Amino acid sequence: MNRHERRKQKKSGKLNQTVNPVLLQGIRLHTNKNYKEAEVLYNRVLLSEPTNYEALRHLGILFQDLKENEKAYNYFMEALKVNPKGFQAMGNLGTIHMLNKNYELAHKCLMNSFKINSNYVPTINNLAAYYHKVHDPKNALHYAKLSLTIQPNNPLALVQYAKALIISGELEEAIGLLEKLTENYPENDDIRYDLSAAYREIGEFKKANKLSTELFKKNYQNVSYFIGYTKDNKNKLTEKHIKYYSEKLESEDLGIEDKILINYSFFEYFKNQKDYQRAGSYLKKSNDAQYSVKEFDLRHEKQFFEKLKMIFSKKLDFICEERVKKQIPVFICGMPRSGTTLCEQILSSHSQVTGAGELDFLTEVTSTRLIQPTNEQIKKFEIFLKSKNSLKSARNKYLEKLARRDKKNSLYICDKMPHNFLFIGLIKLILPESKIIYCKRDPMDNCFSLYSHKFIDVSHQYSYNQKMLVGYYKLHQDIMEFWLKNYTDDIFVLDNEELVNNQETISKKLIDFCDLIWEEQCLEFHKNKRQVRTASIEQVRKPINNKSIGAWKKYESYLSEMLSELRS
Repeated sequence: MNRHERRKQKKSGKLNQTVNPVLLQGIRLHTNKNYKEAEVLYNRVLLSEPTNYEALRHLGILFQDLKENEKAYNYFMEALKVNPKGFQAMGNLGTIHMLNKNYELAHKCLMNSFKINSNYVPTINNLAAYYHKVHDPKNALHYAKLSLTIQPNNPLALVQYAKALIISGELEEAIGLLEKLTENYPENDDIRYDLSAAYREIGEFKKANKLSTELFKKNYQNVSYFIGYTKDNKNKLTEKHIKYYSEKLESEDLGIEDKILINYSFFEYFKNQKDYQRAGSYLKKSNDAQYSVKEFDLRHEKQFFEKLKMIFSKKLDFICEERVKKQIPVFICGMPRSGTTLCEQILSSHSQVTGAGELDFLTEVTSTRLIQPTNEQIKKFEIFLKSKNSLKSARNKYLEKLARRDKKNSLYICDKMPHNFLFIGLIKLILPESKIIYCKRDPMDNCFSLYSHKFIDVSHQYSYNQKMLVGYYKLHQDIMEFWLKNYTDDIFVLDNEELVNNQETISKKLIDFCDLIWEEQCLEFHKNKRQVRTASIEQVRKPINNKSIGAWKKYESYLSEMLSELRS
């Protein structure tokens, strides 16, 4: 091969290396999980061919399988030095960044891989997985479907499609697909794990727990199965299990994600066993590890809150004359874990109401993140509010998106994004016909509930540090005082403790606020089988109770900073 041909191959991302038979044997051993033997053969190839792209890449994959992400990262980087256009290694590098929660870098690597080869299914699958991880249903579905157009029977592509369906609200189709996949691939335990998670979302806890228990008993060393197993309060860990995971926590090679999950699983387990001292210890360790991934900038957040108050203290030059008479938005907002899911469950039990769950549509139409927006986003938001055309467009786009979530042409559709409490001024401006419900809860109960739940990735990073959590909670209290002062009659305040202690009276007031006729099934909200994609999923599948009121007192010795900050 002459220099010109080599350059041409390098540019296209293809290195036409002769396939080494030793490498092929190593890949076969690797596929059969004979990791040590495979590693020996990969290294044997590199002794004779130090720049063998595939040997370097497969060593990276091997160490990724062994959860030694740093070694995996180094080998992928070496592979890319050999072939900078190596779309396979570029995609592999993206998965390492995803595992390390470096989502911006993950997206960059995966998109670079896709640009080099838009037909490479592993990268397309990983893009679907990335968008599932960051809860972007539209793009998750797009890339999952793209994979299936290339390889219609690819099981990984089908699984990613099922996951995308779940976050898009198409749970029945997703479960049907996963059930079929478990029949076709009975040895694939990861598919069964995904099915158990889907069952949990529709409240089929017996089916979910049965699968989780089977998986854990088959392979107790799988961290994902450990999490599922500890969720069921009927399950018991043996000394062997506890010793294994305790030793894992002491290992210097343990990745941050596994450290977070193992500690949190121990918290769940010992909480279920009513050993609250041990549970509290593991909860703090899990949260400390989670917060170390990314710190929360409370000062920046305070500037954003103050900016919103300043903007909406003045009269904006926009009056919305239009009103919809069907599919009217109901915004259920407040701090997460304040009772928003319970509120939506009650409302959506009414025949005239559809519960659409947590929607990020206001974020989409304003291009402004609700948590930790960038300075550029805040500036653009100010400009957006001064443009009548932009405001009209945002209204129309929001209503179009909302209507797609309603299959029965309801009178009302609930948008239960808790952090929409930041956008109450905007809601009154562009959607004046909408109903706004503010859910509030005892501050310590609310803060502890946030602190004791593991949210999706870094979406609520403030909640893992007690000082930051209380600081953010107080910011929320301050801006809600501002909104309530300005829109007193337009916001229904739903007090969680009042609802728990006087369910029927408060539920009737809630229904009346929405100009609806009372229906008895609103008291039996726990029988409502709609999809719930929040940390409150198990609570809203049961009748109302007061078990969560004062639950923090069992862990008081680990919550001194939270208590002190709330009292100051």
